[in-house]
Amino acid sequence: MSEEGLVKILTNTELAQFGDSLLNFAYSIALTETTSRPKGTKVQDRILADAAVKAGLRKHLPRRVGRGEVANSLEALLGYVWLQKMITLEEIVSCLKTENLDPSKNFSVLADMALSKLRKQS
Repeated sequence: MSEEGLVKILTNTELAQFGDSLLNFAYSIALTETTSRPKGTKVQDRILADAAVKAGLRKHLPRRVGRGEVANSLEALLGYVWLQKMITLEEIVSCLKTENLDPSKNFSVLADMALSKLRKQS
């Protein structure tokens, strides 16, 4: 995938909105399965922004963007690869269920997986 194509995905607000719902749902499933108790939660932008930076997404975004836009880039990426059937909900949940004291690490690993699948597809 070209740099231009990746930037287009990462800055797409519709993909980010969809990805937000997808990640909140997947994270809720992961927490529910991990704790054996129903959980419904929203992933904080801080966690997603940290993960996006760890995965190297920040360098593909315009210079002056806030934490919310950085978090949106990860949501857009995940929304895109899921819609393109490059990753399954089960793969996302499995990645988020990994025990880690820093949840942004799990989202970073997920972003790395999504980038890898995206690059293989091109």
